[in-house]
Amino acid sequence: MIQNSTLMAERIGRPITKVRMDNQWQNVAEAEVGQILEAFMGAGFFEFDVAGVKARLEQHPWIRQATVKKQWPDTIALNLVEEVGIARWGEGELINQYGEIFRPGTQQGLNLPRLSGPKDSQMKVMEQFRAVNQLFFPAGLRVTELRLSERGNWSLQLNDRLNVTAGRGDVMNKLTRFLDFYNEQPEDSAAALVAVDLRYDNGFAVRKINEDLSGVAAR
Repeated sequence: MIQNSTLMAERIGRPITKVRMDNQWQNVAEAEVGQILEAFMGAGFFEFDVAGVKARLEQHPWIRQATVKKQWPDTIALNLVEEVGIARWGEGELINQYGEIFRPGTQQGLNLPRLSGPKDSQMKVMEQFRAVNQLFFPAGLRVTELRLSERGNWSLQLNDRLNVTAGRGDVMNKLTRFLDFYNEQPEDSAAALVAVDLRYDNGFAVRKINEDLSGVAAR
């Protein structure tokens, strides 16, 4: 009986020494997680600070949510939900799929589109980005940059080369009108476009490589 009691006491006081990872991570390194856990490991099963580990993990810029569970007798299981960077914002910041800004602290996201706008305008810019990208995608055009000025003017870049100035009012209709024009152009002519100004009532101006802006009447 004494032997059984001693064995039970030893098992109850057994320290947490093992970590089980329940999912794979893209932007969080195992070494980083190991450094966070180091201060907590070795505590007994019942004394292990689950809430403290969760809070520390969620301070990592790429970890949106951490689930930490103890498993008898000496293991913790981790499930980490990572942030998903949809676009760059400002200097060194990213926007996630919820329109929230986070700072990853690394050079991640260099191939993502760049969005910019006044303070607290990221949701508005994100919604416009989705609408504009959906409009141009069937034509093989990808929005690589979208800007909203302090005065409410929209401008964008397509495929890292074609700059479009849309102005303030009726932006989606202006972009649709330009897209109709773009789709009618021969492939070489469309590829030569480098700038478009849509801030006209009855048309827009286009510029090709090594050319000045020239007007195009709207139909």
